[in-house]
Amino acid sequence: MQLGASLDQNSFDAALAALGPFEAAPLLAVGWSGGGDSTALLSLADGFARAHGGRVVALHVDHGLRAESTAQAQELAQRASAQGIAFEALEWTGPKPVHGVPQAARQARRDLLVAACRRLGAIHLLLAHHADDQRETVAMRAAQKSGPIGLAGMSAIVADRGVRILRPLLGFAHADLLALCRARGLAWFEDPTNRDPRYTRARVRLAGTVPEVSDKASRARMQHERDVARLAARAVALAPGGYLWLDRAALRQADAALAHGVLARAVLCIGGDDYAPAPAALAAAWGALAAAAPGRSGRTLGHCRVRIEPDGRLLVAREPRACAPSVPLAPDEMVFWDGRFAIACSAAGSAIGALGAHGWAELPRELRASVAKSVPAAARVSLPTIRDLDGVLAVPHLSYGREGHRLDTVAVRFWPRHALCGPAFVAGGLGSPGPQRPLEGAKS
Repeated sequence: MQLGASLDQNSFDAALAALGPFEAAPLLAVGWSGGGDSTALLSLADGFARAHGGRVVALHVDHGLRAESTAQAQELAQRASAQGIAFEALEWTGPKPVHGVPQAARQARRDLLVAACRRLGAIHLLLAHHADDQRETVAMRAAQKSGPIGLAGMSAIVADRGVRILRPLLGFAHADLLALCRARGLAWFEDPTNRDPRYTRARVRLAGTVPEVSDKASRARMQHERDVARLAARAVALAPGGYLWLDRAALRQADAALAHGVLARAVLCIGGDDYAPAPAALAAAWGALAAAAPGRSGRTLGHCRVRIEPDGRLLVAREPRACAPSVPLAPDEMVFWDGRFAIACSAAGSAIGALGAHGWAELPRELRASVAKSVPAAARVSLPTIRDLDGVLAVPHLSYGREGHRLDTVAVRFWPRHALCGPAFVAGGLGSPGPQRPLEGAKS
């Protein structure tokens, strides 16, 4: 499929199949805002799933930021029902930020969608980013001087804690998606923020001059990510407590761009931001870290502390003030905390949060003396900790449980939002996707 290909069920099926393989009767979750792009995607994905004995579920996130959002969610539920499509409305609850609302809303949407997929057993989440979105992304990254890697745009496949996020529409234009909606008699909502110049993407869209996505940049990014993964395999040691070490000597011997890439992936994995630090910030941080003497203080980067240990390695640990607040634990239900951990605890009335300096002081003196040699101080304070009304109940990564508490009642898994090295970059909509692979187990 070439960028700009005409859109119909057959061309969509080919684009989606290229992002497979899929199970014999695929369950496809679709992020459905109610706009024209995601409405077209839902209809096309439904056709694909039904043709292969599967089904789709429409997942709608109500951010609660507009007065009409609840009524729109109710209307979407009725539309889905009329089409025989399962529907779930997901609400973004709790306080909303005063600043950075678009970014916070995007992250909340993704977290809610991914969590719903895991609960439903859907390993494929389809999003409606298209060719126009891709070009706007490249324009925004070019303005931010993100370098050739960023100019490759969005990947067609992203992994998030057991869910494959797929963007099968990157080769199709927004106008073609609306044309398909009209042809199929599908109604959609217009989002006023899409034309609101207060938002960066809307300003880029209104300017009307965006570059074409470079096939050369995509190939360069694919190679770069392969090389970064190879270097990371040699230079990174992950700790189950949610921090890691970098072999500074190995990074020093590597090409600077690859060293920057490994540092970026390490910070994303531990810090949990949406995006890696800007290239200029990465270059400045690595320049200082590569040159400093062992045992000297390090840098703060991407919600992480990056410190030079006495043995010369770099410790990357979550910045304490950036840790998520404590959240309650329901008995025998899994909770995802701080973008790093999945936790289940059978103890009633407990909560999960960071150990912190006060929690560390609560621990028995003998324990503190023994673990001080094995767990760096910068990493200790961000360890996941179970508390109840009496204080620290358990710190699983220190093998500590308060007297009378059994550690086997707590299960904690380090499961970050961003894997250290995820799926290789896939240039959706650019050039040929290669030989078409049949669906696994699909009927002929």
